[in-house]
Amino acid sequence: MNLGYARGYQLTQQLDMLEDYPVDELFSDGAQEVEALHSPTSEFQALMNFAQPGDHLVIASWEVVSRDYRQLLACLDQLETRELTLDVLNLPQLTIEEWRQVFRWSLRNDRLLHPVLVKAGKERDRSKDAYSLFSKEPEARKLYREMIWLLVEKNSVRQVAQQKRVPIETAYRVQQELKQVQLAIILVICFLLAIFSIKLAESYFDQLWIQVAICVVVTLVILWNVLIDTEEAETKPLIKEKKTPKI
Repeated sequence: MNLGYARGYQLTQQLDMLEDYPVDELFSDGAQEVEALHSPTSEFQALMNFAQPGDHLVIASWEVVSRDYRQLLACLDQLETRELTLDVLNLPQLTIEEWRQVFRWSLRNDRLLHPVLVKAGKERDRSKDAYSLFSKEPEARKLYREMIWLLVEKNSVRQVAQQKRVPIETAYRVQQELKQVQLAIILVICFLLAIFSIKLAESYFDQLWIQVAICVVVTLVILWNVLIDTEEAETKPLIKEKKTPKI
């Protein structure tokens, strides 16, 4: 039996593709986030419970399931345990074992395993276009905003990538964009405070060099405090991870 599943953006196109396949039973979680797949009440779990050994799962693309290779590998394990076969309509037809080899190779070559290699990892151009504030897809724009808020809440890049099921390079790129915005805001604030300090110094000192010195000192103190707070926020998670193993 062919079991179709659809979720996420371009839902109408997904449903049309699945109906043309055709499928015997169709399950859909609509435009819900990828976390819905793991909910006991989701249609994806209903499909898994409904499926019988030998049934065939049909999806329009892998993004319906996840954008992270680790999650895709876990899905393949789940399908293999239930003795299901698979067809991804926008890609060549491969067996579960062949898909597993593809994802393992991609995982190694995209260097997603170690956080130290995040800076060395190169994000695909397709991911840059897909996950941005000006993306053409409403869900992609929503996902970008959610990643921004998670990073503002001091979540690590790896936590954001795992929670939102996006490549870790994408989460790192969003973090760098957020830092650039924060730095621009800090510079604007420093500029305004510098002007304020000059105006304040004019009320007490007539010499121009004293006014300039006060302005410079105030600006340096503000920048120093901001940079120190940023460094502490970035190093604390690293310190927590370095726990000595129990013997």
